[in-house]
Amino acid sequence: MYRMHNHYDIPGYGFQIALGVTTLTEQWDPRKGMSWNHFMMGQIEEWFYESLAGIRPDIEAPGFKHFFVAPSPVGDLKFVTASYNSVYGQVESAWKKDDGVFSIDITVPVNTTATYINPVTGESVGLCSGKHHFVTPLPFN
Repeated sequence: MYRMHNHYDIPGYGFQIALGVTTLTEQWDPRKGMSWNHFMMGQIEEWFYESLAGIRPDIEAPGFKHFFVAPSPVGDLKFVTASYNSVYGQVESAWKKDDGVFSIDITVPVNTTATYINPVTGESVGLCSGKHHFVTPLPFN
């Protein structure tokens, strides 16, 4: 999905933007479609929450009684901040890459639990209600 979001030829949202389109079109190449205001591939926001911020529901624990925070930093993106209002309260994920470290702040609502999956090391940590902060050195390329 990152490639399509950051891509300026077909298929890519950038291609549509370059043509001056301000809504989603019926086809990747809006010149070939009938509708220039069509709900096609309109779930890019899901990518923001579930992939970039990493806020993912646990299908075994409905309503975010338990959830995962598994962010996916991509490209030259330096930070992401997102929240989700669950039935138990607000879930928050805010990460940044700065000065050779990846840091993240996670808020877990009262009476819920979460599993944080570190995008740098792959390690997972169980979290209980409250605010949590993690810092991980970034590997050198």
